[in-house]
Amino acid sequence: MLSASQAAEVLHRSPGPAKEILQEQVSECAYQEAELYVSVARASYGRQSFRDVVDRTKGQPVTESGLADAAYSFHVQEESRDFVLLDVLKGSRLVQITAPTAEDARQTAHLVLPQLH
Repeated sequence: MLSASQAAEVLHRSPGPAKEILQEQVSECAYQEAELYVSVARASYGRQSFRDVVDRTKGQPVTESGLADAAYSFHVQEESRDFVLLDVLKGSRLVQITAPTAEDARQTAHLVLPQLH
């Protein structure tokens, strides 16, 4: 889904080895490198079920234009960490990206989304 060199390009540094994470309820593919996490949901999503995910996400959604069929980002603060969660609907797939910044999340989306058929 995302190569180490692509992740290094997004994060502007070498993040180290990545790991693929398979969780039956979460994704068909999940990938994590340092602060960058990408998952592609296994279930089939429509606009309403995607909107339900967005509505259940903590925080104020910001519409992200130009990314697949629909996309929203959220600035999240947990404990002493700040990060961005980007939810993207492409066809019937839900792609979720967690990254240190909104720009990192968008760059990752531009790398990952073309690989989904």
